Amino acid sequence: MSNYREFSDVELIELLQSDGDFNGAFTVIYDHYFPPLVLHADRMLADMDLAKDIVQELFTKLFQQRKDIHINTSLKSYLYAAVRNRVFDNLKHAKVKMIYAEDFFAYVKDSPELADELVCLKELAKVIDSEIEKMPPKMREIFELSRKQFVSQKEIAKMLNVSENTVNNQIQRAIKKLRNNDFLQTRLIF
Repeated sequence: MSNYREFSDVELIELLQSDGDFNGAFTVIYDHYFPPLVLHADRMLADMDLAKDIVQELFTKLFQQRKDIHINTSLKSYLYAAVRNRVFDNLKHAKVKMIYAEDFFAYVKDSPELADELVCLKELAKVIDSEIEKMPPKMREIFELSRKQFVSQKEIAKMLNVSENTVNNQIQRAIKKLRNNDFLQTRLIF
């Protein structure tokens, strides 16, 4: 194995995108850039755990899509811009969630019927989550990517290196398992 630490970023990217020993190149890139990128994200977020998650997701995507990524700037510039964009997306989503939550709780506060319904919905969510946890690991992963993270079936197939048909079948089986739960049958219309 070569000493990848002596390679330039351009050489590392070429190795990363090759069919050869891309793991060594990825490890050097990860070890070199992960700590400063986390600090960069933390300065914007003031949340170290979230900063680590964002950078980890970036590296996961970089590894999964290494052959398709085209870097027109330096690797450093690309990674810092990608982290910045992910932080902005996260902040934008958090702001939207907060606005909806504030509106929802203001509405619920004035409606006792909705407060009761909220309790029922929480109970229902617990049962659904419990049923999802009972699913086989691959089915659960595919179902959660589809229904909780809203990833398309095509993207899931690409991420997990399976066919779209497999993804569709796993989702349908997961829905069928949920439909077969007695408690859920009395509460939901599928």
